[in-house]
Order: sequence, then C-alpha cells, then structure tokens
Amino acid sequence: MRKVAMSRARCNRGPYAVRSTQYALRTTRHPPPFGKGSVALSIYERYAEIYDRSGQIGFSLRAIPYLQEILARHSFEGHTMLDLACGTGTIALAFAQQGWRVYGVDASAAMLAQARAKAAESDVPLLLSQQDMRSFILPEPVDLVTCLFDSLNYLLAVEDLQMTFARVAAHLRPGGLFICDMNTIWALREIWDHNTYFQDSEDLSIIMQSEYSDEAHIVAVKVVAFVRRDGLYERIEETHVERGYPERSVSAAMERAGLTVLESYEAFTLDPPNSRSPRLLWVATRPGEG
Repeated sequence: MRKVAMSRARCNRGPYAVRSTQYALRTTRHPPPFGKGSVALSIYERYAEIYDRSGQIGFSLRAIPYLQEILARHSFEGHTMLDLACGTGTIALAFAQQGWRVYGVDASAAMLAQARAKAAESDVPLLLSQQDMRSFILPEPVDLVTCLFDSLNYLLAVEDLQMTFARVAAHLRPGGLFICDMNTIWALREIWDHNTYFQDSEDLSIIMQSEYSDEAHIVAVKVVAFVRRDGLYERIEETHVERGYPERSVSAAMERAGLTVLESYEAFTLDPPNSRSPRLLWVATRPGEG
C-alpha cells in the first residue's frame, strides 16, 4: 500500500466553518465539487441523511446573500420561485422565509425528505416535488428559477442541458430570471483530478476521492462515509459523476432554449469569468414583459 502524507488542520471556511477535523491528502484541502444532483436516483439517497452536517450546507448559506446581491444588481423583484435540484431545501427555505412562494424540485426522495423536515421545523411552506430536471412540470410560471451548487454538472450530455433549459424557459414568466452555476472544466481538471479529501468528526468520517477524464471532461467522485450509531459505524458509499462544459456551449444551449443570457460571472464575485475561474454563474431571462 502506498504511503500518503497527511496533515491535520481545523476546517476554516469563514462564517460557515465546519466543526470537524480535516485531513489533507496529496497536499490538497478541497472537498470534491459535487453539489445537490438531480438526475441519477441512486445517488443522494443514503448520503442525504448526512448531507447538511457533512459541511455541504455551507455552500447554500454562502449563496443566499450572493443571490440577493445578484438580484439587486439586476434590479429584480419577484414573488414566486423554483429552486431546481433543491436538495435539502436551504436556499428554498431562505426565500420562503422572506415571503416568496417557493417550489422545490429534486430527483432524490431522500433529499426532499430532509427539505420537508426542515420546512416543518421552521413552520415555513415549501411546494416540493420529486421530478427530473429535464422534464419537470409546475402548475404556474414563476418569477425566478435557480439551479445551483453544480447541479447542472450532473447532466452528462449537452442534449440534457438543452432539455433542462427548455423546461426552465417554459416555466419562467416573461422578464423573469434564471440563475444557475456550474463547475468549470478548469476546476475539474486542475483542482479535482487525483484529489483525496478526508473529514473526521466525533460521529462522522468522510473520504472523497476524485478522478478526472480530460477526453470526456468528466470527474468521478467516490464518497465513502462512516456514520456512528449506538457505538457502531455504518458505511455509506456513493459515486457522483459530473461533466464540465465550455462557457460558450452552456450559453448557446440557453439561447437555443429561448433564454437570453444577460451576464455571466465568476461565482461568488461580480467579476467576469476568466480561464482559471473554478465556478461560473449565469444570469438569463425569458424575453418579454411579465
């Protein structure tokens, strides 16, 4: 067995610090890039129960004020929203607590169960349904659609992107906004290829290993988690697969679906994308007046 150097450090992510011990293998300290997912029903089933406490919730907590900044930048006001691939519902809940009528769609029943529990605990209504992002149906058009935390990277063919964007356009009121993000090819290749991440806390240990195929622009992330229950550890194992796309390909797919791209950013900034941006955010609209 190959020996691997291991360094121990507290996981510090600003206001969203994970209260656990993080181990960095192969000198990397980055958790693999997968988000909430929407297509493969076999993933996010067992992992859903530990999703928030594994630290993944930190992305959504960081995204909420950033989304508000983006909406203000585009002078946008709305009242109805769809969070596509909503996962455990953190972003959907935040908007619902501000008075929005919020739909949440996700392919994972287990993730939706977590979202329902959080909504019930907060006494906030969420309109949740288990659907595929490529074919979802809502009972009404909405003012805003979000699809975040690289959920679109789980679509492994440009045709799937096209189908998803077409459904978004069909459910977005004229003048409404579509805000989505994706991991870039650069991030999958330069950050996540041959990456190993180990997180350890009192009742949860997680190992994530990722391998990247440059030919297909696809990264596979194997997740192995050990959850402590009654003094014993239960093993949870899943493999998540994401594909990176050139920015122009994503924008072109949106335009073909009937959306107009207003702007793209390096995610969590207001800066334009560059060749080393790890994550991009698009703001698009459905032309017309609502």
